[in-house]
Amino acid sequence: MDKYYYFVAQLPLLIFGQECYASKQHFLEQAKKWLSDKDFVIISGVSLNDFYLREDDNKVLSQYKNFEKSLKKEIESFRKNENRGENYLLNSKLNLEEGTPLEIEKALLRLRWKFIEFLEEGHFFDLEILIVYFLKIQILEKLFTFDRDKGTVIFDKLCEVAR
Repeated sequence: MDKYYYFVAQLPLLIFGQECYASKQHFLEQAKKWLSDKDFVIISGVSLNDFYLREDDNKVLSQYKNFEKSLKKEIESFRKNENRGENYLLNSKLNLEEGTPLEIEKALLRLRWKFIEFLEEGHFFDLEILIVYFLKIQILEKLFTFDRDKGTVIFDKLCEVAR
């Protein structure tokens, strides 16, 4: 089965910044019920932070991984203060010099979200739309795990160690 009409139809709409969404665990539990074993293995291996290309990656997953790899290279180059004018993704979409680290991280998540929305064009009830959906869930989970109080405690401990 390569069409997943019933599974996709039951999924709630995901909106960047909206806290009410399905968890990764819930999504994978539902995917296990609806997907073929082969497709479930693919979905369960999808990770927002994985940018290593594999021969068996489908087109959507390959495109995301290439985007993520390019983005990470640009961030690294920016932080090393190299080729700032050549960082297309960063220069055209956001400025890493403005805002707090949290604001910058949220902006990077939004940039990923927009690219993922581009990837979903032309996909409706197939495995690719489920890959895109699962990546969006992971972005939302990351977005809502930021906690100012916990971050302040960790930062203060790091500062004490550095002294």
